[in-house]
Amino acid sequence: MLKIEGHEIWRDSERAGYVDGNHIRNRDYKMLGYFSGDHIYNSEGHKIAYIEGNHLYSESSGSSTKISLDKVNDGIEGGILPEICKCAIYCLIGV
Repeated sequence: MLKIEGHEIWRDSERAGYVDGNHIRNRDYKMLGYFSGDHIYNSEGHKIAYIEGNHLYSESSGSSTKISLDKVNDGIEGGILPEICKCAIYCLIGV
C-alpha cells in the first residue's frame, strides 16, 4: 500500500516517489510519467492508461487491463488528489 503525504509518496517507511504538478517522479526525482485529462503517459509521452467510467484501463503489449477505481483507491491512502493522479501513481509506481 502507498501513502501520500503532501507531495511525497511513501511505501512503508521508504519514500517511493513524488507528485510534481501533473508529473509522477521516482524517489531519485526522475520523471516516470505524467497525466493529462483522463490519460496517463510514460516518460516518453506514450499513452499507457486511461480512465473511462469507474475503471482504469491499462494498456501494455497490445492488451488492455480493466481495474476498478475502488481498487486503485484501496491501494493508496492519504492525500487529496484528483482520481487521475492516483491512477497515474498506481500505474507508474505500483501499490
